[in-house]
Amino acid sequence: MAAIYENSKFEQVKWESDMYCAIRIPDLNQWQRGKISRVVSETTVEVVLYDFGTKEIVNIVCLRKLDEKLKPIRTLALACSLVDIRPAGGSKQWTATACDCISYYLTGAVANIIIQENDGSEPLPVKIFCNDEAGQLIDISEYLVKKGLAFRNKRTHEIDISDADPEKPLEVPLKQESPCLNELIPETECTPQCLVPEKQVTLSDNEPKEHESKKLVLKSRMDGAYKPPVIPDMKELKAIINCIGDDGTIYMVPKSLENELNKLMTDIQNNFKCLGLLEPYCWKKEEACVVRGSDTMWYRGKVTEVGGGTVRVQYVDYGYIEKIPECHLYPLVLYADIPTFCIPCQLYKIVPVGNFWQQDAVELLQELLTKRVVEIHLLELLLSEAGAPVLPPYTMLTLPIPGELFPVSVKHLVSPSEVYVINVCLITGLNQQSNTEDNGVSWDLESESLDQVLKHCNQNVESLPFLSDFRTEMPCLAEYNDGLWYRAKLLSIKEFDPVNILVQFVDYGSTEKLPTSKLRQIPSHLMQYPAQAVRVLLAGFKPPLYDTEKKRIPYCPEWSMQALWAMIDCLQGKKLYASTTQSPDHAVFLYEDEQCLVHMKLVEMGLADLDQ
Repeated sequence: MAAIYENSKFEQVKWESDMYCAIRIPDLNQWQRGKISRVVSETTVEVVLYDFGTKEIVNIVCLRKLDEKLKPIRTLALACSLVDIRPAGGSKQWTATACDCISYYLTGAVANIIIQENDGSEPLPVKIFCNDEAGQLIDISEYLVKKGLAFRNKRTHEIDISDADPEKPLEVPLKQESPCLNELIPETECTPQCLVPEKQVTLSDNEPKEHESKKLVLKSRMDGAYKPPVIPDMKELKAIINCIGDDGTIYMVPKSLENELNKLMTDIQNNFKCLGLLEPYCWKKEEACVVRGSDTMWYRGKVTEVGGGTVRVQYVDYGYIEKIPECHLYPLVLYADIPTFCIPCQLYKIVPVGNFWQQDAVELLQELLTKRVVEIHLLELLLSEAGAPVLPPYTMLTLPIPGELFPVSVKHLVSPSEVYVINVCLITGLNQQSNTEDNGVSWDLESESLDQVLKHCNQNVESLPFLSDFRTEMPCLAEYNDGLWYRAKLLSIKEFDPVNILVQFVDYGSTEKLPTSKLRQIPSHLMQYPAQAVRVLLAGFKPPLYDTEKKRIPYCPEWSMQALWAMIDCLQGKKLYASTTQSPDHAVFLYEDEQCLVHMKLVEMGLADLDQ
């Protein structure tokens, strides 16, 4: 289009609705195809860019008649509609809040779209899955329903999504003096405009065969990086040398894992069908990906360098590094639960002449070792290459049986109906005794309490290495703004220049964005203690049906800010009790004493409705 219109001159045309045109987008300095949707005035019109699906209001000086050669080319944008849902509130029109929510998650995102029916009509009914800011996969339709922005429609043919996993929520913390929330004060100034999904959705096993690659993608994108290789516990082993790096690093795969690697590669070729990434994508160093190699096969990969329209990628199961066109990469993690097979190693106590591996030395190693089965004697490990030790997730405390009243302390408030609590009796018991078993959770602790161990760690924190593995859910120690270090886990990478990580303090529930200098590897003995804070939903009430309050909680707009402040007043400095319900999503009734429900004050103020 640039060749046709770049030097074209403006001609006076009487523009009317449904007329085709070429439109110049000044901000992008591009010419695009469009169609007049309405005439705003004598000099301005609204144009639908039908190759993108967007609308622009422009001056008519930016318009030209569409060349006849360009009209037969089919539109590049495909109109879709979310299946199985309708607008909430009894209206046929979607609310601005719902539209903003969809726009926030989907504009510019790489999403997985599953077409439900294709009879040639538009818009196509689809299901859309994409990642939220915490890297958790969400079904946009289900999420709108959960947030009260949509209702479900009943259909006779549905994809079964009953296998939904519980979600590790990303919520915005309330401002506090310390993670233990001595004061509950909302921090609305720094709340992102994202909404919080309550579940991550994966496709069920009984889905038709043609969706297997989508199921693979959806299941695999839950983690942000591939697991490091498992280091054999034997001192001697046979291995296949795949390649030699320019820095003298030797990449080998244990001979005992050869069949498993071959099976993985076969599964990838059979299940992953993709043309590569057809849209511009901002690749980042160390980002996990799937790469189509020069042999046309798909491999698991990791970006090592970006620039000039190509990306240097390391094949993580083989060690090779190759420069690949961006269109041959896809940003996801395949078979996230399977560790990489290739182990980096180096010759023990061998230093190259001049402390730098010369090209001829590397070539000699390549000639001697590449593609050969050798005997390896493990003496030391390149931990910097293999990554930090992979720790299991924190164990979680279970709540008492339904109906049993137990004292709780609220540690963090997400919204009026979502809080993090600790079971006062259970935590007190843990801190007073060892070898404790309660509610089916057992562990073998030393005589020291968690607080005592953390105090000791804070006194010797400089001896702990900085965190070097930044995968989702990675346990760590994180420094809070009081200067002390607490147990935490990683939620997501929020910024890349400089790097800032969103972490959650697991014993309190609050979250914080921290630089890597405030994250250290957690001593393994601290993993014996279960995470003390439990996320619960408060039962018995819901957002009011009629709410005239204009100030809303940005990340939870179904609730007003006044309701949030009222709930803070209800919880601040109170001795509280809770009893669990039969609901599977950790719902509890919260009491001021043994009879008075906390939420009744909100109901009396008209800030909440009773939920039967």
